[in-house]
Amino acid sequence: MPSFTSLIVTYNSANEIPDLLGDLRRHARPNNVIVIDNDSRDGTADRIEGDFPEARLVRNTDNVGYARAVNQGFELCETEYVMLLNPDIRIPNPDLFEELLSHTRRFPELAAVAPVQYKRYDRKRHLNLNWSFLAPRAFRIYIAHLMRLEKRYERPVSVTFLNAGCLFIRRSAFLQAGRLDEKYFLYGGEPDLFLKFKRLGFESQLLPNVEVIHFRERSLDTLAGDRRLRYKLQGVYDTIDALVVGWTRIMRDRLGQPGI
Repeated sequence: MPSFTSLIVTYNSANEIPDLLGDLRRHARPNNVIVIDNDSRDGTADRIEGDFPEARLVRNTDNVGYARAVNQGFELCETEYVMLLNPDIRIPNPDLFEELLSHTRRFPELAAVAPVQYKRYDRKRHLNLNWSFLAPRAFRIYIAHLMRLEKRYERPVSVTFLNAGCLFIRRSAFLQAGRLDEKYFLYGGEPDLFLKFKRLGFESQLLPNVEVIHFRERSLDTLAGDRRLRYKLQGVYDTIDALVVGWTRIMRDRLGQPGI
């Protein structure tokens, strides 16, 4: 019986997905693998089907957006835990999944946990700056890395936001939160989800003792510059909208007013 399901949304990811699926094949047994392909035009789906027949592949005939594809994948998941992964994630640590799984199982109040994400370039490892580091304790981790300090952090850090590129989720919490809001095509669904977790009283934690490599936005790099810019600008608007709506709901709850 699989302990968790790996869920991946692809779009023009033919150069990225083989490495990730290879990592899953080596390190993540037993688990289910579900890939939702958003009408890639570079042969992504054919490559998955040919080289990784163990993955359950869903071919969308249109690019339905990230949020809708994730929700589509969750409907197919039968395990209580889901590992949400971007195609450009690399997993150097064979114990990653067991550590995420065992930690989440111990704490029923946890909705999601995530490892620290690094990026490699110039033959060096660089910490990816993301929303998790807005929490003061998490920001200390980022500053220590930036200053090349040797201090190692082991204890989990409670944060409001985590990066959905590599995210271990309790499926029941995700469903209780109402899934990702599909009005957000690419960006915005992430902060919306975590503010819904917060509103429901769930915790989210960053685990600094485990790590992955995340190259970030490789699918966007396959698009023409003007289209990529439109996605980015829409993403800024959607992120602001998600934050305003999410925090407004929380403040109304605290003030005893009807939610929106």
